[in-house]
Amino acid sequence: MRYGMNMYLWTTRPGPEHRPILAALAEMGYDLVELPVLDFEEIGYYERLGREVRAVGLEPLAVNALNAEQNIAAADAETRARGVAALERMIDCAAAMGAPILSGPMHSAIGVFTGQGPQPDELARSAEIMARIAERGRQKGVCLAIEPLNRFECYLLNDTAAAADFAARVGSGAGILYDTFHAHIEEKDPAAIIRAHIDAIAHVHVSENDRSTPGRGQVRWDDTFAALKGAGYKGPLVVEAFGLALPELSAATRIWRRMFDDELTLARDALAFMRASWERAAP
Repeated sequence: MRYGMNMYLWTTRPGPEHRPILAALAEMGYDLVELPVLDFEEIGYYERLGREVRAVGLEPLAVNALNAEQNIAAADAETRARGVAALERMIDCAAAMGAPILSGPMHSAIGVFTGQGPQPDELARSAEIMARIAERGRQKGVCLAIEPLNRFECYLLNDTAAAADFAARVGSGAGILYDTFHAHIEEKDPAAIIRAHIDAIAHVHVSENDRSTPGRGQVRWDDTFAALKGAGYKGPLVVEAFGLALPELSAATRIWRRMFDDELTLARDALAFMRASWERAAP
């Protein structure tokens, strides 16, 4: 198993000041680091970032999100066009870093609601665009891992089954991201849903119910690890946690209080927890 850490705990734009953090993650024993592709710099920035990550002994993954002005499920054609441009750029950024997976809730925009559930035309618009983005990804060696979010963050895709159906519509080059935080809210039986859709699961976020240290909350961890291991999951396990380091992320994730000692301690404890849980899980 390969273990990773998402940089959202520290930043949305890794820079020179974050190199000691990357080195510390590698020294702890992480294999991977998940890097945001949200603030578009020149492609050279992402090429350099990929080289810097590898220089400390980590491999890069990429993570993204769309805002309301980039919503590819929207009825407005100009909004969708901005989303297409952003997603194409995100693929290019991930490829420049050498990241084989681009994950996130790219099917629509976080925090956008219509007052009703997903409509067929919205799903059709999003899936058609995502199919084109997946083809661009295939050409550049980047697989999409499409993430369903809980009902309080989006409405288009909330659960694993719906996301797996959507990824099938998108076609080759697309799978789904299974996030334990969102599943804790939306899934009645996480183990059963993992087993039922293991072929679609390309990526896993290890995230506690309060977004802090995995293993210290209410997620059904034993069931989750046993189901993933028993079903033959071979992809990465990546910690996604949030704190107070970035006001804009704290506002988006509704983090108002400190729930861990410090970020590197969280990362160290999370890695130990994942390793022990995976090794303990029945094959």
